[in-house]
Amino acid sequence: MKKLMTIVVLLGSASAQTATPAKTTPATPPVKVSLAQDGIKTATVNGKAVETVVPSPKTVLPGDVLREEVTVTNVSTKVVRNSVISVPVPKGTVYAGNATPTGDRWNTVYSIDGGKTFTATPMKTVTVTENGKSVTKQVAAPANEYTNVRWVIAQLAADESLKLSFRVRVN
Repeated sequence: MKKLMTIVVLLGSASAQTATPAKTTPATPPVKVSLAQDGIKTATVNGKAVETVVPSPKTVLPGDVLREEVTVTNVSTKVVRNSVISVPVPKGTVYAGNATPTGDRWNTVYSIDGGKTFTATPMKTVTVTENGKSVTKQVAAPANEYTNVRWVIAQLAADESLKLSFRVRVN
């Protein structure tokens, strides 16, 4: 199963910006982003679950678990602030958890609407029957309804790399 992934990268400033005349050649982006997709196989060894990573599997089957791993590298000589890395859950899969959690320098947020809005706990509206009456309320969306994962990185030092990931299950 080959997939074409779109990674959205929004970059903050490396330093205070001033107005400059337009250049004829595009500037080199301060952040390099790459995506790897690996298989995760689980086996029981001596009564314990042991995971094995299968780099870039050639084929996958329904139920297989894949890790979407983004490597973000600051290729500039300055600190880059407020980088936003947004990765959609690939078509034919559902979000299966294990996203790199919020850390000291980044926040992890999710979308259930194709990347239009993001929050730490996406909510959705449901209608249920309570005491014989139809009631509409907001509830946390189940993780298998997540459509995108986003990390907002407060700062990335010069030449620093971060690995961020999440898992999906093949439909």
